[in-house]
Amino acid sequence: MKKLCLLTFMLITITLMANHAPRVEDITFIQRDDGSHIVDIYFNLIDQDDDLLSVNIFASNNEGVSWAFPITSYSGDVGENISPGSSKHIIWDFAADYPDAYFQDIRFKIAVNDGNYNPSEIFDWATVPAGTFTYGQIDEILMLDHNYEIMIYEVTNQQYLYYIEEALFSGELEVTASSVTGFYEGDENGNYPAGDYVFYDLAGDGRIHYDQDIGQFSIEEGYYIHPVVEVSWFGANAFAEHYGWRLPTEQEWEKAARGMTGYEYPWGDILTAYRANYNGSGDPWENASTETTPVGFYNGQLYEGFQTTDSFSSYGCYDMCGNVYDWTESWYNSSTFVLHGGSWGDYYSNFNFRSWYRGDAIPAITSYYIGFRCARTLID
Repeated sequence: MKKLCLLTFMLITITLMANHAPRVEDITFIQRDDGSHIVDIYFNLIDQDDDLLSVNIFASNNEGVSWAFPITSYSGDVGENISPGSSKHIIWDFAADYPDAYFQDIRFKIAVNDGNYNPSEIFDWATVPAGTFTYGQIDEILMLDHNYEIMIYEVTNQQYLYYIEEALFSGELEVTASSVTGFYEGDENGNYPAGDYVFYDLAGDGRIHYDQDIGQFSIEEGYYIHPVVEVSWFGANAFAEHYGWRLPTEQEWEKAARGMTGYEYPWGDILTAYRANYNGSGDPWENASTETTPVGFYNGQLYEGFQTTDSFSSYGCYDMCGNVYDWTESWYNSSTFVLHGGSWGDYYSNFNFRSWYRGDAIPAITSYYIGFRCARTLID
């Protein structure tokens, strides 16, 4: 049997509970030289809350592009209900899984969480009942015949990165130095056929980055709860479907924004710098390269001398005016999808901020002006 040449690597992932997230520290790999080809992995498992943790191990044989390389013959401090502590030990019997195999590079990833992650609980939802609402510039009265929920806040960098890592583990996504890509099944009208598309542009101006040399994602400090940008329609739609949700229709988005009020903006007919993030609004992030504000920032708080006005919509949603556009699932024409809400790059005088305004973009585009929120139908 050939001697296994094993180059090891560790990437740590954590849950969304950033303030008390469990983590892995002081990782050591040892490949036994007794001919058994067993790999010993030692690490410390840290959790401030001292919860029992879920520990999972993943491997890649393609430099971290995907993490679906099968490993089954392992034991030790892995699985559910693992207590925090030092000198944790996972044993992988490589030869049992791959007899007579020779690999130049196997990379490992350990995912640890406290078992409390539930997407439905992490995200805040607003309930919108069936009924009439004002639609469009001339305030046409339309009817939606179903109850639904829509996210109160746009999806954040932290939330989207959790999805990326989770989907990479399951083989749904692949990553390169420049992009995160995934498979789209195609639409029924044949506008965009089935195939692989860019979900997230790592080479753009977003705040999620990937170091290909070490295979590790990161978010720029201070931007964890800013809305994710540089995500295509395909990437937003895949995120929603991954959790059993969907993108809102343009009608659902507009009803959540202004209900039956007929308002120009979610809160009324006057736009001020203390209610929304637009070009020249003077918020504390005005001069950043991507000038987003944290989701829900305009909630009446005083931040570094900048006094905001609480600016929720008819159903309690935030950032439905400014910050970033939201993707919807509605077609604008045969090649583009409807966008709503305006962005930090638009000027005060633009119509883009009106709740009824219909922007559009091709689904493959990634932009630092566009983010998204999800919706889900409520079944009686």
